[in-house]
Amino acid sequence: MTTLAELARSTYEEYESARPEFEADNFARACEEFLTTARGAAERTLCVDAAALDWTYTPGDQLPEEVEQATALLEPGRPEYLRYRWDHGKEEGYGIELVRPCSACGHDRIDPVNGLLQLGRILAEGSAS
Repeated sequence: MTTLAELARSTYEEYESARPEFEADNFARACEEFLTTARGAAERTLCVDAAALDWTYTPGDQLPEEVEQATALLEPGRPEYLRYRWDHGKEEGYGIELVRPCSACGHDRIDPVNGLLQLGRILAEGSAS
């Protein structure tokens, strides 16, 4: 007959052996949920084409604590990309932003985007300079 202590230990050992896979599955599910949220924000802010871009989850070790981010290139070969950020320490996320990396100075120019017309204006102004 198994004692309560033996049952508790074996339950804990089973949990510990399965935990890495369980945590990986949970992380993958959380990433996919965040990407779905980012695509939804892109569609609401811009259009369905923005949601269809190849959105990727940014690993947490590249961001401030409590911030999640997804990014999508506007077009292959272009440096500009859209990003969607959410700061879990604040009540609302940052929304959609256009990030334009500068190869000359190494700093990114970041502009909030609230619609397709505004995105077009920012891109037109950027190509004129």
